[in-house]
Amino acid sequence: MNNNKSRKRTTRLIFLLALLSFLIATAQGLIYYKDYEPFFKYLLVLQNSINAFGFKASVTIKDTVAFIRSDPEPLKKGIGYAYCVAVFTAPYCTISFIYKFLERILRFIIFFRRSRKCKHIVVFGYNEDISSMRKNNSSDPKKVCVPVVTPDSIDSEEVYRLNKAGYMIHNADVLKAKESELPALLAKTNIEEATNIILFENSSIRNFSLLQLFRLNENDDPNRIRLAAGAKVSCRCEEEGIGRLIAEYYNSAAGTDACFDLELVGLPEMQIHKMYSDHPLHTVYKGTDKPLSEWDVHILAAGFGQLGQQAVLQAMNLGIVHESNRIVIDVFDTDVRAKKAVFLNQLSPETFDISDNRVTLKSEVADGLLEINFYELNIAHNTFYELIRGKLGSDPYTYAVIALEDIDLAVNCAMQLEELFSESGLKAPIMMRMDTDRRLAGYISAENSALADVSLIDDRSVVITLDMIINRAIDRSAKEYNHFYNNIALITADEAGAETNSDADPEQEWNRLRLFRRSSSKAAAYHDEVKDDIIPKLAEESGTQLADKLEELLGRDGSLMRYTGSAWQMRGSEEELLDKLKQDSFAYELAALEHRRWCCYMASIGWRAGERSDKFRRNPCLVTQQKLMEIKPEMCKYDLMSLMARYRKMNG
Repeated sequence: MNNNKSRKRTTRLIFLLALLSFLIATAQGLIYYKDYEPFFKYLLVLQNSINAFGFKASVTIKDTVAFIRSDPEPLKKGIGYAYCVAVFTAPYCTISFIYKFLERILRFIIFFRRSRKCKHIVVFGYNEDISSMRKNNSSDPKKVCVPVVTPDSIDSEEVYRLNKAGYMIHNADVLKAKESELPALLAKTNIEEATNIILFENSSIRNFSLLQLFRLNENDDPNRIRLAAGAKVSCRCEEEGIGRLIAEYYNSAAGTDACFDLELVGLPEMQIHKMYSDHPLHTVYKGTDKPLSEWDVHILAAGFGQLGQQAVLQAMNLGIVHESNRIVIDVFDTDVRAKKAVFLNQLSPETFDISDNRVTLKSEVADGLLEINFYELNIAHNTFYELIRGKLGSDPYTYAVIALEDIDLAVNCAMQLEELFSESGLKAPIMMRMDTDRRLAGYISAENSALADVSLIDDRSVVITLDMIINRAIDRSAKEYNHFYNNIALITADEAGAETNSDADPEQEWNRLRLFRRSSSKAAAYHDEVKDDIIPKLAEESGTQLADKLEELLGRDGSLMRYTGSAWQMRGSEEELLDKLKQDSFAYELAALEHRRWCCYMASIGWRAGERSDKFRRNPCLVTQQKLMEIKPEMCKYDLMSLMARYRKMNG
């Protein structure tokens, strides 16, 4: 709103300047043409005043100077000097009005070219990320309208580029307006018809405040803006504490029909997910004969900012390939102590053994080993490389993530690691952050001899697109995953059959979930890409073909469960099912793997064992596979659902 006032003030100032210039030109003309007959006199005065705005004043500055010299009367002299200035201010006013006129014409043309069924996507906030979104825009500006609401002023050239791409700027600080004023203030954005709302201010707190402008459910304040049915709000949040606050707010509508779908967006999370998707943690083992139990993950993480922390957190989920494989993460940073203190806020001391330089998942929480080691070292110093060289002989790295912000340091680190890995015969992926120098990034990506074995982590300016935010593939996968799991019906041996709820709307199912449940589904969907490699490998180790094994275990006459076409019927009691599960190495290892993955993911977001409570982040199943079979044997069958999903897909 302040910028709106500023623009109005500027327009008013230009108008007053134009009016003053016109009056001065008129006064000068009346004096200069005083000897003419009234009719011609007033025509000449009007002509001069108009020409002054057209860069061609009839009475030139030279004429004015000569006139002042011939009659240096103070009043005439003052008007003459003022007129000399007005000769320059009048054309300036003309240029300003022409610019404003053309800007309005451009907006009209853009509006006219749009389809009547234009898709409205309203963005709140303007920063470098939104600028990148505009540059990466692939949508048709005729069909997609993107109003941008921001309290900040934007350069006129950038406004033109935005308008050309279908982005319309609305200057307003809506957080300072009363809720009753919001509909009128945002009327031009068509916000109540928008399919997507993107809250992308730099501040997570401001985004949370913006979120509260919209009606959450039917019981919410009617003065708040009601979004269109099925609208999705993408709220940027990269602070763990604020994220929990937003989740608590949205979860208050859990179980009811929320008026909008909410997704929390974190750019570092998206960058790292794409990195692990393109270059999986188990890359060094793919195509080898090494058994899954020996697919140990040893990660070198240089730099422990937001990107480095996300690399560690997602590795705790994606590094699980067997019930007992080792995951060791070595973190290096010059200020690791302070960054570690912030990182540990999201981990529970009841779940991890925490010391000064090491964090280890407790053995009673999950199978296998999960360990994070912290080293406070200057990566530019030789001490760092000597330490790496010493580790390569006894416990070689299988993955390296260079998340340093300093480009010079990052490139030097990558070159040194590439040389060390090559000397040791390692083919481990080396991923390097390269956010600010696209020319250098292009050189490295071209696979030149220098840094040929180094791959780049896609920086946010490349990753961020409009489609990526409003139509993320991982969201679709998570929704499909959740919908499928909702439709898996498990019945006892003496039940006649069961109908699934496959006709239910996946979007409604998703909207009724608490944000934690959504995050859990996303983590499972992330790991499904890993299972695409693991499950066939596990079947191979069991000496069978995957399709045959699935039919044997879960088919129409399965040994564990019999598929009825709409449900899976257990063979016998819960106890008998568990006994059969233990006897089949393929099924047991996969169930144990999935349970361990779930435990490690839960531990990475701060959960601990205890009586079930979403509020206090407690779950009794946060135990080893052996313990789970003792205290919650009825839960073990749910770890087979990834097999059921694959059976359904393979059999249509």
